[in-house]
Amino acid sequence: MNPRNNRTPGRTRDAGNAVVETAILAPVFITFLAGLLVVMRVVHGSAVVAQAAADAARQASIARTARQAQAAASTSAMRTLHDRGLHCTPSVRLDLSGFNRPVGQPATVSARVTCTVRLRDVGLPGMPGARTVTKTHRSPIDPYRTAQ
Repeated sequence: MNPRNNRTPGRTRDAGNAVVETAILAPVFITFLAGLLVVMRVVHGSAVVAQAAADAARQASIARTARQAQAAASTSAMRTLHDRGLHCTPSVRLDLSGFNRPVGQPATVSARVTCTVRLRDVGLPGMPGARTVTKTHRSPIDPYRTAQ
C-alpha cells in the first residue's frame, strides 16, 4: 500500500477553505453584533427617555403650583433615568402655561426630556459617538388643585 494514497475521501484540496471562510466572515459577524448593540442601546435609551418624560409630566400635573411642578418634574425625570440605568445629563423642559388657567378649567402640562445616549464604547469605525434622544409627553393638570 502506498502511503501517499492514504488520504480520507473529501479532504483533498479543500482543507484550507474553512480557515479562509472564517477569516472573511468573522469581521462581518463582529460588525453585525456591534451594530445590533448600537441599535439596542438607542432603542433602550429612547424607551427610558419616553418613560422619564411621562413621569415628569405626571408629577408636574399633580403639583399645586408651577414652581412645585418644575421641581417635581425635574426630580422625577432624573430619578427615572438613573433607576433605569441611563447615565446622561438630561434637559427637562416644561410647558406650564396650563397653570395660568383658573382652577376648575381643563388644562395640560407638557414635559420634553432630551438625553444623549453614549455609543462611543461600542467602537465601530464610522459610527457616531452619541445619539440624542428627545421625547415629549402631555398630562392633564388636576382641575381641583388649590394653592397652599
